[in-house]
Amino acid sequence: MSRHFILRVFILFLVLFVLLVPFSAHAQRGTQTTKEQVGKAIAEIDKLAQNQIDTNAVPGLAMAVVFQDQVVYAKGFGVREGGKPEKVDVDTVFQLASVSKPIGATVVTALVSERKISWDSKISDLVPTFAMYDPWVTREITIRDLYAHRSGLPEHAGDLLEDLGYDRAQVLYRLRFQKPDSSFRSHYAYTNFGMTAAAGWLLA
Repeated sequence: MSRHFILRVFILFLVLFVLLVPFSAHAQRGTQTTKEQVGKAIAEIDKLAQNQIDTNAVPGLAMAVVFQDQVVYAKGFGVREGGKPEKVDVDTVFQLASVSKPIGATVVTALVSERKISWDSKISDLVPTFAMYDPWVTREITIRDLYAHRSGLPEHAGDLLEDLGYDRAQVLYRLRFQKPDSSFRSHYAYTNFGMTAAAGWLLA
């Protein structure tokens, strides 16, 4: 993982902290955040982001703010790669690496809060084509199991297939051929594609 990527992630969370802490305080007091307050926060985001470019902390970054279910700010800063002219814009795709996992978990948590699913919803009910090596595990495995890394899959199961060029759908399909490394729900083993499967039904 590059220094530039780590800095991008740090800056993103710093900006979100600066933006969201005042909003959280308002929510706890039962008061509404106003458009004017959001506007002031956005002005600070602009300054913070541009400062990172001006001081060469990162070559480029992109920011977006959503308020009341609407994108009220989206802007790119700097260039996509140091020493190259291509600018960052609102459509620039950044590699998020494992930052995608808390994002996926946040989306799942929101749906759990809305009672559309639960942590114990079975993957086989949500994605009938999903399968593990053991048919019983296929029937019983839940969102909670996959986010807790207790599926029985070996550590990093599927990662090598991704390195060979298989896409997400192909790797998830081939998990049914992966023999378990432990019994179901008995051990922790970190698996990227287990978490992908836990959130993947959202993309189905």
